[in-house]
Amino acid sequence: MHLTDKSILSVQLVSGQPCCADEFDDTQDPFYSPHRHEYWEIVWCLNDVGSQCIDFVEYQNRSNRFFTITPGQVHSSQCMGNNVRFLVFATGFIDTHPRNIQLINSIFASFDRVPYIDCCDEGIIYLESIFSLLSEECKRIDCDWDLVESLVSSFMRYLIRHSKKSDGSSILYDGRVTALVELIDRYYRQEKKSGFYADKLSLTTKRLNEIVKRDKGKSVTQLIHDRLVLEANREMTFSEKSIKKIALNLGFDDPAYFSRFYRSQTGETPTHFRLQCSDSAR
Repeated sequence: MHLTDKSILSVQLVSGQPCCADEFDDTQDPFYSPHRHEYWEIVWCLNDVGSQCIDFVEYQNRSNRFFTITPGQVHSSQCMGNNVRFLVFATGFIDTHPRNIQLINSIFASFDRVPYIDCCDEGIIYLESIFSLLSEECKRIDCDWDLVESLVSSFMRYLIRHSKKSDGSSILYDGRVTALVELIDRYYRQEKKSGFYADKLSLTTKRLNEIVKRDKGKSVTQLIHDRLVLEANREMTFSEKSIKKIALNLGFDDPAYFSRFYRSQTGETPTHFRLQCSDSAR
């Protein structure tokens, strides 16, 4: 018996509270079992204990590592105890202004990036202060949500400024690549050719591939394939749909072709992946 849609929790914010900043309470069971977020979340690790599993990949907690989890992603945690803080805010709370939309795109990982940011010690001094202000304000009966919105934005900007860049590059990504990822997220079921996305961005296919290769080390086609595999894995893990039905939902007319595609990308068949999920659930 594999996991079904009913076995994965959908976690929402408290009604009327669009943002929360607090220490983690180890009685919060939803964090330990797989759950889908319906909000933006930043998990701030205070030491190296435990791990976070995000969209089927497990990442180790590290001191001053900030996990960034987007609405719709599947998340669970192991052995967190009281060694993390979290900042959560509803969709639409700060992401209505173009500058804040760009900020969120820089902070929160899409399917093509690792879902965390490591912060240097210097930046922690500023983040500690802002987090304290956020936590206090969110708990006030007469909370000023406009002030909270400004503090959340400031928190993320300081996080970007003081992020560790092991290769010396900036955490701010090429806007054209960000736009491409958003387009792939919207159209990957129907459009699997790089030319479609190049036309949408008013670029030649060659030029778009050059930009993506420089930024991601992958081609446009590989990004599309990555998104298809991710969605297939979600469906096979958290639904009872047949592999044929999943293939059709992903835009593959021939289930046999989908199986060959999936195997070429992952090295295993969809059936084998689902069996592994079934064993894990048991």
